[in-house]
Amino acid sequence: MCGIFGYITKSGRGPDVARLRRIAAQTERRGRHAFGLAWLDARGTIHTFKRPGPATANLGDLGVCRGAAVVIGHCRWATHGSPEVNRNNHPHPAGRGFFVHNGVVQNYRALLGRYRLAPKTECDSEVLGLLVARFVGSIARRAAQAARAAEGRLTMLGIWRNPARLLIVRKNNPLSFGETAGGYYFASLPEDLPGRIRELTDHYAGVLTFDDGRLHHDGRRLDAGGDRSGGVLPAGGHVRSKRAKVA
Repeated sequence: MCGIFGYITKSGRGPDVARLRRIAAQTERRGRHAFGLAWLDARGTIHTFKRPGPATANLGDLGVCRGAAVVIGHCRWATHGSPEVNRNNHPHPAGRGFFVHNGVVQNYRALLGRYRLAPKTECDSEVLGLLVARFVGSIARRAAQAARAAEGRLTMLGIWRNPARLLIVRKNNPLSFGETAGGYYFASLPEDLPGRIRELTDHYAGVLTFDDGRLHHDGRRLDAGGDRSGGVLPAGGHVRSKRAKVA
């Protein structure tokens, strides 16, 4: 059991850091072995941070996310790979992006062999990023394919740049979201999310893209062959459908 959380702007403003700290502290209930972040700064650069230990020992570090367009975070409950070996901790790379994962990839060794992947860690989650990098198509399509290939319940959040993108995947594990005037917040646990809190659509992979001052949405059902589907977020004012760029 791990916990994940994230944020994407819908206005160009960064997250409320105080709220982000409260969400991280709540998420720690799902894992205290390690804490990690990735964020996209105002200049369009992705940064990562991870270390052994609980989120509450590192809440001050969330200040670096002030002004970020996208943030993803992870509170780890280690199942594969020691958290004292920092490369086992999240976030992990996924091609040109990074992701965090909640769940256990029960068939990760079989997937490594089937696709002839070369892991650099002992963490089962890494195989998801390797699969996203290996598959072709949009990020949403590749993530849906990876989630279908993985045995076990999971949620994922991922981050890409040029333009700012947040990957959101749910397959049987909890993931909720809330909205403010500035953007959307996501978390495994609903406590301290803002506004009217809703559960993310299950069996779903989608990408929110902040570009041209607006959010665009590309989503796929996991149980429909990766076909495009309706919005996981409200279809009104701030989010519109748009075929995502490949990266």
